[in-house]
Amino acid sequence: MDNECKSINRRSIKKLTATSFLAVIFCSCSHYYYVPNVQNVPLFKEKNEYRLSGSYGLGTETSCLEVQGAYSVTGNFGIMTNFMAAKGIENSAESWAKGTYLDAAIGYYEPLLKSGVFEIYGGVGGSKQHHQYRSKIYDPSNPAHNNFNAGTSDESFIKIFIQPSIGMTFKGFEFAFSTRFNRLSFNKMENKIDITSNKYEFDKLYATARHKNFLFFEPALTIRGGWQYLKVQLQGATASYLNNEHYQFDQFHISVGLNVAIAKRFLKDVPK
Repeated sequence: MDNECKSINRRSIKKLTATSFLAVIFCSCSHYYYVPNVQNVPLFKEKNEYRLSGSYGLGTETSCLEVQGAYSVTGNFGIMTNFMAAKGIENSAESWAKGTYLDAAIGYYEPLLKSGVFEIYGGVGGSKQHHQYRSKIYDPSNPAHNNFNAGTSDESFIKIFIQPSIGMTFKGFEFAFSTRFNRLSFNKMENKIDITSNKYEFDKLYATARHKNFLFFEPALTIRGGWQYLKVQLQGATASYLNNEHYQFDQFHISVGLNVAIAKRFLKDVPK
């Protein structure tokens, strides 16, 4: 009898432990309403340069595909544009998110000595996103009840930003430190979440809709290595609030991709 009781107790403890673990996993995922995109750092040194890059990025709860382009219109002024398509890492029928972001900017750059570059860009962009939520109600006795649809939401915002940076560019290697200051203004917040099923996400979205405007500080490090025309690009960035601590956003962004550079000065190294 004692052995049978001990066996029952061990089974009960294992079941309770597994249930608790699943509950933690079930409640760990969260929806974010702002994802920092890759910072476009052209490092121009002369007129009529082109930069084109494609990257894959990861955040806390997001993954992104990004494309960027830039062109130096004169010896000191450049333009650039950036596009990002993002989705939530959790991708089930009950809980997922997707969105797009597009911006354009104009800026000033100044070569420093032989290899250095200072630049500063300012621009405006916009994002649209859609979220699907699952219930946060956890009922071990009825697993089918744990993942039902808890509603949706749709958001859009306008972002105004300024991005200074300083870097060094060589034949096969480049690096730069940049900082981006953002002002996000949400102009659409459709909260269709069932508050009885997922009060946590409902409250987050309600708080976001109430504040609407947010300021962000985003320092980043960019490293490129390879050849003159083609380099592998790595970038790491963090994001932090400047005016509000309760808004849900991705706090870091790590990306890897390829960067293509076209410039007249590269022709000097081509054998004739």
